[in-house]
Amino acid sequence: MTPPKRRRAVIPSTITRTSHAQALSEVEYLHLVLDNRAIERDDLARQLSTRSAQLAEVLASTSWQLTKGVRSLSAIVKRDVVPRLAAEARRNPKLPSLLDRIRPGLGGRLIDQPPSQHGSTEEEKLDIESYLAWVREYDNEIDEPAIRSYLRGLTYQPVVSIVMPTFNSPPEYVREAIESVRSQIYPNWQLCIVDDASTEPMVRQIIDEYTQVDQRIISHMRVETGNIAAATNDGFAMATGEYVGLLDHDDLLRPHSLAWVVATLNQHPDTAILYSDEDKLTPDGRRYSPYFKPDFDPLLLLAQNYMTHFFVVRKVELDQVGGQRLGFDGSQDWDLALRLTEIVDESQIQHIPAILYHWRMATGSTAIKVQLKPQAMANGMRAVAEAIERRRLPATIEPVAEDAYHLIHFRPVGNPKVSIIIPTRNHADLLSQCLESLAITDYPNYEIVIINNESDEQETLTLLEEVKSRPRHRVLDYPHPFNYAAMHNWAISQVEADYICMLNNDTEAINPSWLTEMVGLCQQDKMAAVGALLLYPDNTVQHCGITLNVIGEPGHRYKYSERGATGPNGQIVLTQRLSAVTGAAMVVSRTAFQAINGFDEQFAISLNDIDLCLRFIQAGYHVGYSPAAQLIHHESASRGTDAEPSKRQRHGTEVIRYWQKWAPQILNDPFHNPNISISDVDGGLAWPPRVRIPWLDSCRSIELPCPDPARYFPSTPILLEPDGDLECRLSIPEGTVTEIDSVTIWVMETEPKANWVHQFSINGESAKSTPSWLHLDPVTIKAHEGVLKAPLNLRHNGPTPVLVEALSIDTRSSLRVTLRQHHSGFGGALA
Repeated sequence: MTPPKRRRAVIPSTITRTSHAQALSEVEYLHLVLDNRAIERDDLARQLSTRSAQLAEVLASTSWQLTKGVRSLSAIVKRDVVPRLAAEARRNPKLPSLLDRIRPGLGGRLIDQPPSQHGSTEEEKLDIESYLAWVREYDNEIDEPAIRSYLRGLTYQPVVSIVMPTFNSPPEYVREAIESVRSQIYPNWQLCIVDDASTEPMVRQIIDEYTQVDQRIISHMRVETGNIAAATNDGFAMATGEYVGLLDHDDLLRPHSLAWVVATLNQHPDTAILYSDEDKLTPDGRRYSPYFKPDFDPLLLLAQNYMTHFFVVRKVELDQVGGQRLGFDGSQDWDLALRLTEIVDESQIQHIPAILYHWRMATGSTAIKVQLKPQAMANGMRAVAEAIERRRLPATIEPVAEDAYHLIHFRPVGNPKVSIIIPTRNHADLLSQCLESLAITDYPNYEIVIINNESDEQETLTLLEEVKSRPRHRVLDYPHPFNYAAMHNWAISQVEADYICMLNNDTEAINPSWLTEMVGLCQQDKMAAVGALLLYPDNTVQHCGITLNVIGEPGHRYKYSERGATGPNGQIVLTQRLSAVTGAAMVVSRTAFQAINGFDEQFAISLNDIDLCLRFIQAGYHVGYSPAAQLIHHESASRGTDAEPSKRQRHGTEVIRYWQKWAPQILNDPFHNPNISISDVDGGLAWPPRVRIPWLDSCRSIELPCPDPARYFPSTPILLEPDGDLECRLSIPEGTVTEIDSVTIWVMETEPKANWVHQFSINGESAKSTPSWLHLDPVTIKAHEGVLKAPLNLRHNGPTPVLVEALSIDTRSSLRVTLRQHHSGFGGALA
């Protein structure tokens, strides 16, 4: 599988020129990259223009006009006939098979069906194959000797009790579940099996069989059927381990699951709760549908039970809350997690960013579709409602995404005053549109403060004069060069409101409760800033939160998704914490804003909102996202984009400073799982993942020349001429394995539209690359027998010069690479 086109820095390096190589300055490279982006933008614009012309031609064609009646009839059938057939199909079980023959022609689904259990559709096959390719590359092999060696060196090796209730379970599933525990590389475990009075004798026979062959397995046979919570509580009572994990009778643990748990406990000794990433198993045993989760977020836990698999809790806290509560069948784990997380500090909750649990897609399981168990959904809502009541939160619950998740609405307490601050320079049309839209706002206590930044168009000046006479409106003149951070710091000092809403003049409010939702969330404990769901005029997503690093810059998550789309695991539609939200529509607490001394004015134009959010978090506050607050955003309509030639150098300087100031946070965004790509905003898989594996003491792969993470650019790129070569010396810390199995370099054409096929070789191993003017192209060379030793010689046999830069996946910042001019006396070696 080809990795993403571009990834960012992780490890420092020292780079020297060769006789065939020239180092480009950061400014030169900045212009090169931005030129490339401008060219790419223009290409996309031309493609859009071409497609628009083609569409106009189709709409004007005779055939389109002649088929208008047919299309109208089809629309009526889809709108009126299909729903009626669907309703009848639900009442008459024989009807669906009869209608299957005509359904494709109707273009509508008659019955909502769960996803295929076998991945039979083309889309499901694609999803499965893509994930399986990633699994084969990065998550298939478990280095058991390395894990055992690592575990022997740990000072804390607690017993972990696994509780598994059973009831008439498929015998083969019970065996596989038990064997997944017996296969644990970490040996200090206990398996507590509680059978809830199964009527299937084979289940008890299997349990008895295993208790005889492994003394770590104990069992209890209930004499009458209770429910899953009662059986699980019996297991908790049997458990003697310091920590307790939960395993369903038809699911599987990975062989290194407990090794990960114990490694984390040694790194964080005060841990009370752990949870991991998970995926699902199709009935034919294929891995599918991974859930790569964020670090702990109590808001997200109210919206969905994302912690469930694999869930481990310290026995002391488990006993303190009294185990699982009866009456929450199907959501008993969720209710338990909600209650447990209320009695521990957030620092005691650890997320393990690795797939440690396989959730089987058995018939009727919520692994297929949560709606298959409506009682479980109802119990989940009740668990959340009781959590809200216990915490005395001013909140209500709205089921979303076909009732699969909960959207939490927070009501403002006391209706504190809000100053809506709108900066503007000319563009009377945008400002007027924005102000008119705010008339629908249902929040009762707000004022509108307009910052006039040297407007000189008469239409705007006339509008501003008229606005001054409106109730609750003010105009503040800011006669200085545009500096978003400075003008907001000044304007906020001129108002007395408890909360500030920073709003772009190119936005439009589209739901009356937008400000109510944002203020209500911002009032929650330690919440400093809240962002909204912003849509483009075409109703696609412009902003639903920000990821700190997407190809080197902050990126808007799930951008261009259709309005109404839920996003992966509901990320677009759920209230949650994030590392940053856009300042285009952001509510902040005045107290928190003053506590960190407002905006950093060195971020004059861009990234000031990201920097503000990160400084809030650094000071102990939180940043939230409220999808119920919705506005239209005509992005960059007033100021243009940073890709414009006059703005490139300034923007590049701000991006460099962003990396210099926040590199550790950028590279470790707690709300962006390290198994998820940082090369796009759509939540795709990371090739490779950025997870640090505790027992991995070797550099399995390196990418040259391993740049400094505290810089915007991955490295100072090197111009490598045809027949030029580079050599490098590796310095690897003492005690680490000195074998490398592959090397990756990244190259880019220096001439537009060149598209030459380039030949490269590293230590005699050859590879081809077809770099482009717009994107870097990876060149990965595998070593013979999995071993590649220094010195490494990179030779370029291509027809034209290329830029060479590279990145490293070793997150420990311990590998150093020096590129030097090749000569016969160089005796590079590992040190």
